[in-house]
Amino acid sequence: MLWGLAAIPLLVILYLWILNRRRRVAVVYPSLSIIRPALGRSLKWRRHIPPFLLLCAIASALVGAARPSAQVVLPADYLTLVMAMDVSRSMLAQDVPPSRIEAAQAAAKEFLKDLPANVRVGIVSFAGSAQLVQNVTDQREDLISAIDRFQLQRGTATGSGLLVALATLLPDAGIDVEAAIYGSDFVGGGYGARSLERKPNAKVEKPPPPVPVGSYTAGAILLLSDGR
Repeated sequence: MLWGLAAIPLLVILYLWILNRRRRVAVVYPSLSIIRPALGRSLKWRRHIPPFLLLCAIASALVGAARPSAQVVLPADYLTLVMAMDVSRSMLAQDVPPSRIEAAQAAAKEFLKDLPANVRVGIVSFAGSAQLVQNVTDQREDLISAIDRFQLQRGTATGSGLLVALATLLPDAGIDVEAAIYGSDFVGGGYGARSLERKPNAKVEKPPPPVPVGSYTAGAILLLSDGR
């Protein structure tokens, strides 16, 4: 914005040019002595005060607008919660009316309504396999819609559900869900097959050590399952 200060001298030149042009416009009077006492000497410099103040105001505004600025990313006070929900066929049991799955869906929706606004939620469903059905968001309507779309399947891979939930909670941790579930040597040709990208007898990286319980306070995983 400081380049705008270059226009100030141009405005001064324009103002002086206008004054010079006015002087060239001659008005013929019979006698100048008639109007000279009415003009007075003080009017000659007083008429320049408003333009001078206007130029000062413009210059001050340009300097103020050109003050140093920077974009600062402030840490957001958000908490993350990932709900891992069981959608196995055992959830059709009606020992909890009207059924386990309907009771779990109702409880999850009620839980979402009571959460503070700074809590973002993701949803993972698991049966024979696990998948992320709703990415982490603060839009409660999207979360409720994802819960309503549950489809029951065979199997109960609770561990897979927890792994997908953990990878969703910690996206920068580099968690390889497939390697954790099937083993690092699995390439689709059967268990125990060597990875095509790994050389024979290559060292296998050790898994990272577990973190202390309760050390991560910015998020949590909520498991909803009947255990079957």
